[in-house]
Amino acid sequence: MIAPAPVPAGVLSLSGAAARRQHQAERRCLDRLQERGFELVYLPVLEYAGAQPTGGYRFVDPTGRVVAVRTDFTPLAARVLARHLEDAALPVRVCYAGEVVRPQPTRLRRLPELYQVGFESYGVAGGGEEALELTLDLLAEAEVPLGRCAVTVSLAQLTTTLLARGLGRPPREGELELALARDVDALREGVGEVGDRFPALVAALWGESPESWAKALGVEAELKAAAPLLALAQRLGLAASFDAAPRLAGAYYDGVAFAVWGRSTRAVLAAGGEYRVERGTRDSLPAVGAS
Repeated sequence: MIAPAPVPAGVLSLSGAAARRQHQAERRCLDRLQERGFELVYLPVLEYAGAQPTGGYRFVDPTGRVVAVRTDFTPLAARVLARHLEDAALPVRVCYAGEVVRPQPTRLRRLPELYQVGFESYGVAGGGEEALELTLDLLAEAEVPLGRCAVTVSLAQLTTTLLARGLGRPPREGELELALARDVDALREGVGEVGDRFPALVAALWGESPESWAKALGVEAELKAAAPLLALAQRLGLAASFDAAPRLAGAYYDGVAFAVWGRSTRAVLAAGGEYRVERGTRDSLPAVGAS
């Protein structure tokens, strides 16, 4: 009989040289962020679960309340710091490090537990380019060879817009998921008769240059927001492209978003973008961050 493993598959357990590398990389990144004016904060690994499921682990605590394990730093930081932001002088810049736990289907061989170093800037509008530059700086601090990385840039909610214009109507249930999966054959089969813009939609989903589809789908103006980030990556010698159907961008993003990938592994090394956060009971603030 095989004894069960002491911990679930895929969770972090580091020792020896790997633990030292992890510690050194975290220290260098947090030092760099604090030099840039970011205040170090420690965020809880548990919070009371909201009404909407987050896809993470939940359990009932001894008082009978439902508690959720941390799956993402960005919305958590905003909720924890919301009252502080009501009276704080803007912008407020914070940084953090720690684990997030995101349950994954075992067949996908993805790690459910990830260690992140990240930063958030509240009260900053249109800071995507600055956030990408800082993210690449942090990866270099962690001794990631940037020449082996690629950058993709996207815009929040753009996939839905492209789908509606390519189909000539609002997308039906399930069609957005097919678009994000880039399953063009299933999408075409479900749609049936397609219009003149459908080939442009296919070109966008297959990752072709925006010059081949942006005008046909009427999104040339929207794509201008992504241009500075693409230009920055290219100036630094990184492969850069626009992603019309990103699966990584959090639902909270409302502007430009980006991801940094390993070119050979396609593993995600960092991601971030522009979003908004609620400032207590008063109003919402523009923000930008990455991890």
